[in-house]
Amino acid sequence: MARELQRAASRAQSSRPERDLLAAFRDISSWCNQFSLPKTTSNIAKQLYKRSDEEKLLRGKPLDAVIAACIFIACRQAHVPRTFREICNLTHVSKKTLGQCYKALEQAFNLASQASATVAIPAPSSGPENMLARYCNHLDLPPDVQSICADIIIEAQRHGIADERSPVSIAGGAIYFTCQLLGKPKSLRDISAVAGVSEDTIKLVYRLYYNDKEKLTKKEWIEDGKADLSRLPFEAPR
Repeated sequence: MARELQRAASRAQSSRPERDLLAAFRDISSWCNQFSLPKTTSNIAKQLYKRSDEEKLLRGKPLDAVIAACIFIACRQAHVPRTFREICNLTHVSKKTLGQCYKALEQAFNLASQASATVAIPAPSSGPENMLARYCNHLDLPPDVQSICADIIIEAQRHGIADERSPVSIAGGAIYFTCQLLGKPKSLRDISAVAGVSEDTIKLVYRLYYNDKEKLTKKEWIEDGKADLSRLPFEAPR
């Protein structure tokens, strides 16, 4: 009888990690679905989580934080990058805790060297032009705004305008600039909420774009009546 009880206890104990793993996989699937991420991203995140769990890489860290870090890395590897702010808003994990977990996994999985040696995490995928579709969609902007905004960002990059700013900041500032230029304004508050950057940061990028507005605006946009430089305010109002 004692041996049977011991075997039963052993079986229950051995199945617990499997139950925990399945629960984590369900959370990953749920959050990836909320982000409308492709299944590839979810699968990568699950593989990362399983490995981190097996190797006890983040023992003592909150489960949600570990899952959030795995999703963040998976997004980059699947070429659908999301910002720290977006992951934090989705999972309610603090930016500090997410950063700690990400750094630990980055070192354990040697992600930094992978990024430079392979195409697993290419830098271009996190450029501002690759964030436009998501941001414009959240702001309910028509397709032509996104298209012209992408052209403006490319032209700004060609002239080295705002190169020192982060991709998220550039995307936010470019959207504000484009909306004003086309007469389809969006408030700083709305763009700030979607892009996850402060209103002051958006204003800073807007100012850099405003100073070189003639370089960034194609003549055909003005001739077609789409764009009007006089619509651009000297100071970005709230």
